[in-house]
Amino acid sequence: MKIRTLLLTGSLALLATPALAQTMVGEAHDFSGTGWAGGEICKPCHTPHNALSDETGSAVGWLWNHTLTTAVYTLYDGNTAGAGPDDGTAAFDKLSRLCMGCHDGTVALDAFGGQTGSIFITGGELVGTDLSNDHPVGRTAVYPEQGDSHFQAADASHKLGPNGELKLREMNIDGTLDYVVGCMTCHTPHYKGFNDQLRMTNNTSALCLSCHIK
Repeated sequence: MKIRTLLLTGSLALLATPALAQTMVGEAHDFSGTGWAGGEICKPCHTPHNALSDETGSAVGWLWNHTLTTAVYTLYDGNTAGAGPDDGTAAFDKLSRLCMGCHDGTVALDAFGGQTGSIFITGGELVGTDLSNDHPVGRTAVYPEQGDSHFQAADASHKLGPNGELKLREMNIDGTLDYVVGCMTCHTPHYKGFNDQLRMTNNTSALCLSCHIK
């Protein structure tokens, strides 16, 4: 009976271990050791109370805690558009706006919880506001979901990839609902075990070929 109880207790302990320990601790978005994050992993992005609203007064979602970017971007096609809000004129989907709130370099990493912040992203993680030489996102990346000679067909849930790892993002473009490639189509802020915060392996260009037919 004791052995059985110990085994059961051990199994429950394993089930109770947070997934966070497998996906965030020590990875790219774990800022808990920086000093400015207050020793917390989640707080720079999320809050349980008083989450942000966008300029229209609508909730951003995801209990968002980090200051939103208001930058204007040069897109892949050379045209310009602002970060948001999601009113039909934005450069990209609202999830990508959250990513760019750090990665465009116009908002400080430590600008969360009402703080202005003073520490800005640098190096290879700095994407900037000129996206003309980056993979198209948002209004320049409306995906042909039915597929064609160049692109794989998406499934009914707007997903691509061997196991639906890549999800197209809903976006209002000039009053029309479209599904687009966004930052979080290929990347994830919560580590999945692949380089560059990717959602799946890109060995032998597997991620690229989940969308592109070559």
